[in-house]
Parts: sequence; C-alpha cells; structure tokens
Amino acid sequence: MRKNNHVRLFITGVFTLLIALSFAKTTKADDGTVIPDISEWQGKLSATKVQNLKSQVSFIINRRQYGAGYQDKYATNNTNLYTQYGVPFGEYDYATFNSKAAAKNEANIFYANSNKNAKFYVLDFEENDVTSGSANSAVKAWYKQMRKLTDKKLIFYSYQAFATQNANSARKKFDAQWIANYSYRPTIKTDLWQYSNKKYVPALKRSVDASTILSSDKPISWWIGGQSAATDQTQLETTATSSYYEDVPTQITATKKVYEYNKSKFKAVNRVTTIQPGTTLSITGIKQRSTGSYYFVTADGYFVTANKSYVQE
Repeated sequence: MRKNNHVRLFITGVFTLLIALSFAKTTKADDGTVIPDISEWQGKLSATKVQNLKSQVSFIINRRQYGAGYQDKYATNNTNLYTQYGVPFGEYDYATFNSKAAAKNEANIFYANSNKNAKFYVLDFEENDVTSGSANSAVKAWYKQMRKLTDKKLIFYSYQAFATQNANSARKKFDAQWIANYSYRPTIKTDLWQYSNKKYVPALKRSVDASTILSSDKPISWWIGGQSAATDQTQLETTATSSYYEDVPTQITATKKVYEYNKSKFKAVNRVTTIQPGTTLSITGIKQRSTGSYYFVTADGYFVTANKSYVQE
C-alpha cells in the first residue's frame, strides 16, 4: 500500500525484488485472478476498467483515506463502480494516528466515509507515528472503536518486521492478518499474503500490489461472503474456528455486562441470561457469524459474544 510520496521501507533493493517476483510466480494468484489493492495512484477508474477487472480479480482492497485528514481522491468513484458492477471489495485506512484518542477519531472518520457495501475494513499500519502511549495501545484503540461501529470483519495489515516490532499483541485481536513480505512467505500468522508490488493487471494496464490467500480456514468466501446470506451463514456457523483466539479457551470471564442468547442471532428477543462483569463461563467451542464476528458456545448450550472487548480468556 502507498501513502503520498511514500516508498515502502522494506524494499531493500533489486535483489529482494527479483526474489519476490520469483515467489509471485508460484502463488495461487497466478491462476488468472489476483487480489490487488488500489488507491488514487491507480487513477480514477472508468466503468470499462471495472467491468474488465471483474474477471481478473478475486476481490479488491481499496484505500479510503490516508489518516484522518486526507480522503483518497477516487475512493468514492471507484467503490461506487465496484458496487455497480458486482466486484467485491474491502476498504483500508492508512494509519497516521499518534495516540489512542487520535486512533479512535481516525476510525470514526474512516467508517463515516466508507462505502457500506465493503465486505471488510482494514487498518494499514506500516509507519509508527505514535508519540503518546504505545503503538500497540493505539492500534487496539482503533480496533475497539471500529468494532463498536460495525460487525464486519476487521483486518490488520503491515509488513512482517514492522508488525512484530510495533503491534505484536494488537494485531492478534483482528479477525485476520494481511502481511506483506516480498522476499519470502511470511513466517508469522498470515491469512492474506501481499507477495508483490509488481503484479501486472491487464484491465488497469499497469502493475499493482498483489496478494494471495494463505489461510485454509479463510478462503475467498470468508472475505467476500457466500452467494446468499443464508448459504454463508450456514457455512460459517457450522465451522468451529480458533483463529480469533490463539487457542480455544475452556473458560472465559466477562469484563463488561454481556448476554447469553438462545440463538446465534444476537437480538434482544433471544436473550436468556444477563452475565455480569467478573462472571466466569465454561465454553465448548467458538464459531463465526456471516458478518465475520465470533461467538462462543457455552456449556449450557447458549451463545455469547467472543469480542475481546467484552470477554477474556
């Protein structure tokens, strides 16, 4: 991903690029489709370009803003065209926040300006501007604020060395991790791998940053949803997953007031028990809703949120 006049810090020379290109040739992205990220650097897309893109991409990740103070010139135009022509997409916020408070504000502005047809939202955290508090706490603040605003999937993006050095705990709270490493396959947990910044896309007549899926429990359907909400709901809810937590815990403790539900649709009519802060529950598994959020199945057969803002191992 790119900021204004930004050159990726982790491209160290021609040798690295040649290695990256050789790896790109072996990825699944070369099966005729690609997962590009697009910003104003690729220009204002036309209807023709987007129609052609539809057969050449699995989905698109589009920049919405560069920090709280700059909206991508063509984000609205481009995402409206994706919606019009049925091209699945997510949106990303290139982070420039310098504190927890600034991170919350940046999240608010990002969500307010986003196209609500986006399948997921991404925090692009690849430069550390945090001067008040820690980078980890600021990233967590962005995540928590976005989780208050939306149930859609939240993705953490960075390049490998920066992610581990600056957001090693915060990144694990997100629903998925998108890691850039042009030299070799990432050695940290990676659901989506950005393997190249030189992938040629015919519809755009230019090369772009490109990614491929690595995680077997997050196929394309996880990122963009099934053909129908009912199909997607069945597929996701019947598959237990531990990707939100490092391991599925056997007990959780409520840190805020939460509810047990008799259905996985978390509506007031389905509430059966109020769980007060400090209460410990035994659980038997963790599952995922079609929105991308997670929930626990309790020992008594009820359902409770797995959101780490409300419950902890």
